[in-house]
Amino acid sequence: MVTARARKFTVLLVLLLTLNASQAGTASSDRTSSTTGSPADRTSPIFVFHSDEFWLNLHHFLYVLGRSANKERDTAREAVIHAPEDQARGLAGLKPKDQQIWREAVAAYAAGPSKKDLVFDDPLPDITITLARAGSNKLLTGVDESIGAVLIRAAPIYQKVWWPKHRASNRAWQASMEALVKKHGVTILAFITRAYRMEWPAAGYDVHISGYSNWAGAYSTKGDLLVLSSLSADLQEAYGLETIFHEGMHQWDGQVFQALREQARKLNKLVPSALSHGMIFFTAGEAVKRVYPQHVPYAYKFGVWNRGLSSARVPLEESWKPYLDGHGTRDEAFAELIRKMGTTRQ
Repeated sequence: MVTARARKFTVLLVLLLTLNASQAGTASSDRTSSTTGSPADRTSPIFVFHSDEFWLNLHHFLYVLGRSANKERDTAREAVIHAPEDQARGLAGLKPKDQQIWREAVAAYAAGPSKKDLVFDDPLPDITITLARAGSNKLLTGVDESIGAVLIRAAPIYQKVWWPKHRASNRAWQASMEALVKKHGVTILAFITRAYRMEWPAAGYDVHISGYSNWAGAYSTKGDLLVLSSLSADLQEAYGLETIFHEGMHQWDGQVFQALREQARKLNKLVPSALSHGMIFFTAGEAVKRVYPQHVPYAYKFGVWNRGLSSARVPLEESWKPYLDGHGTRDEAFAELIRKMGTTRQ
């Protein structure tokens, strides 16, 4: 749930619109973007979980430790704040030589990858994709040489000291989420696909589980790659369920922007930068409330509306919530949101 999306929204949409140019004519209205089947009829999984990806886990552990070494502001966030303690406990049982190798790996990340954003800054998205594909293969290929060398040198230490705990956490989190998805997934999926008038992947949406991910605990980047932290206390039970659907909804970013832009053109306004991501927070939270009525949506519980999305909350409550409750059409709700939030095109 990376609110940095709002910060770099325009850059991301340029990429998404390029990749989705062929779909521009098919996602512009309720009529042309309606779903073709009921979620209740699915025979394939809604999510496909990956919990044993060794290289991906090592990469993210070094990444958050590097940011901690650099004293980045986001290292105080719950999803990553305990990583240095995790590291210290493991180092205490190592011989000096192995301690040195590990510290050199963290230093290498601190000097390079950890200075960048996992979502937006090249080459990190491509590296993450490659590492996810590598799984737990003994040989690591296709990765940037400088980063690959660091990972390979640190791998035996990580495998011996931290990997057993991180993998166990990943598997436990997966088991918990699979149970919740089995119980409530069809209801939630029906809610969000009906609201957005979009289709969910027939083969399911991939969720790559890592002990650590980034400051937010979960993020999506190009290629619809979703990485989520199993150790984050904020992403357990209902909040984990909300998060995987939230991140999965980012696959529609390009199509949603096209639909919003169509309404904005009719009103001679610009699409507000905070709107698309705010809609995802709001819709995913409302979807989970359908199965857990006492659930406090993530954006309210963890103060997201006060971090870059404050302009979206009230319009969503006034104009998007009634639509989610069954009043009006999607595009009528889009138009009303644009009227309230959009600035006039000059």
